Amino acid sequence: MDWLEALRRFVPETEEERTAQAQVLALAARHGEALLCRDCTAGHITCSGFLLSPDLSETLMAYHLVYGSVGWTGGHADGGTDLLAAALREAREETGITKLYAQSSAVLSIDVLPVPAHEKHGVPVPAHLHYNVCFGLIADRTQPLHEREGENRDVRWLTQEALHALCTEAHMLPIYDKLFDRMRRIAEEKAALPCRIAAPLLAWYPAHHRALPWRETKDPYRVWVSEIMLQQTRVEAVKGYYARFLRALPDIAALAAAPEEQLLKLWEGLGYYSRVRNLGRAARQITEQYGGRFPETYEQVRALPGVGDYTAGAVCSICFSLPTPAVDGNVLRVMARVQEDHRNVLDTRTRADITEALRPVYEGSDPAMLTQALMEMGATVCIPGGAPRCGECPLSGICMAAAAGNAAGLPVREKKQHRRIEQKTVFILECGGRIAIAKRPDTGLLASLWELPNVPGHLNAQEAVRTASGWGVQPQELQKIVQRKHIFTHITWEMQGVFLRCQNAVPEFTWAAPEELREVHSLPTAFRCLLE
Repeated sequence: MDWLEALRRFVPETEEERTAQAQVLALAARHGEALLCRDCTAGHITCSGFLLSPDLSETLMAYHLVYGSVGWTGGHADGGTDLLAAALREAREETGITKLYAQSSAVLSIDVLPVPAHEKHGVPVPAHLHYNVCFGLIADRTQPLHEREGENRDVRWLTQEALHALCTEAHMLPIYDKLFDRMRRIAEEKAALPCRIAAPLLAWYPAHHRALPWRETKDPYRVWVSEIMLQQTRVEAVKGYYARFLRALPDIAALAAAPEEQLLKLWEGLGYYSRVRNLGRAARQITEQYGGRFPETYEQVRALPGVGDYTAGAVCSICFSLPTPAVDGNVLRVMARVQEDHRNVLDTRTRADITEALRPVYEGSDPAMLTQALMEMGATVCIPGGAPRCGECPLSGICMAAAAGNAAGLPVREKKQHRRIEQKTVFILECGGRIAIAKRPDTGLLASLWELPNVPGHLNAQEAVRTASGWGVQPQELQKIVQRKHIFTHITWEMQGVFLRCQNAVPEFTWAAPEELREVHSLPTAFRCLLE
């Protein structure tokens, strides 16, 4: 969401917040995106994440060296217009956690915070103001933690009571307390939403649903065949196959007796042929175990070959009016938006939680119509791959994502990422007992920290000496070459460390004594491991 829109949508609850919001909007009108940069003389925007455990009982805090106290994660927007993304980035970098998500994309708090004069990476920073925009974040507390070198230490989970005991910034405690309260209130609002969807959906469905052939029956055989065909296949493509399949195989007995060649021919063009093979296997199982009568309990239907949780839920709710939620991609999308759920919907835990949240809704309504209404909503209104039609949605009045202006940004679908591997040749250049180091760029990985000179790729000895010679250091002796690996969240560095004794300490590098690399220049572990 655009940063100005996020600030405008925030609804202040205290006089301090009203003042802070008015000030930052006035500065934004005067300075524009310059307010997102730390060199703005009027002050600048920072982005914090108030990070809680899933049960909202503990917050993740770090001891910040600048403030001399435990505090939340956060940092400068540095020109970025996605404030939530900045808060998530800072939380990852300051704590080492990798799996976290926003409780809501809406701003949780806007506060004006004084920053004392301090030094950062050896550079004096005068006292100034942070116009801080805070978001509520959630993370699993079992994840490993680490410090952000040169900025914080002692990263750990704290209860609200422990936070009061350890935080020495008295002006921050009321802010932390209100954030605890707000995140708990948001969680309660989310938990109450599923029970509010049934009435508007059931009132909407009769006048707005599409006429589809499998909706004209509650015969479990026909509904089951349609659900298997609709897996990974568009509705319009299925209609013809559905009619042709049922003409050839009108019941379970006919399907059980059909040779595989006939099944494959009837399925030809639909793809995913394991689906039709499983239909045949399941029909034979029904014939053998249930005398050809379709089973009528969720457990029995779920045990059929090729039937998963969704298909079993759909058949049982539509055909037998059982309170068995049918949660597919459409339903996940609808519920992720209604509850503004930023968890990964490809995660089995997320799907299980949404299924359980819907179960009591099914128990108090018409299961058959509710299943089909949720499906229809996801297919025709709360659509994938485009802007949701919120103006046509019967749930727009209770949808948290619509209220936050973030419906199009959900659901979150994150496939498991593999770490990218980067090969580097890192130079340990020694001259007169001192080692060459250089400052890293102000943005990106290990921003503004010190590094050993390095180049991409693995160089052989001759190439390494030639590269160092090009820097003017006049290599005199190649002492050794070592191999090291350092793992970041999404990147693995495979490093080849080249130790060279040199004659010329060129001014393009800073030359530091070995003991200074930890105490003065904060050489990151990724490089320090080569020296150790």
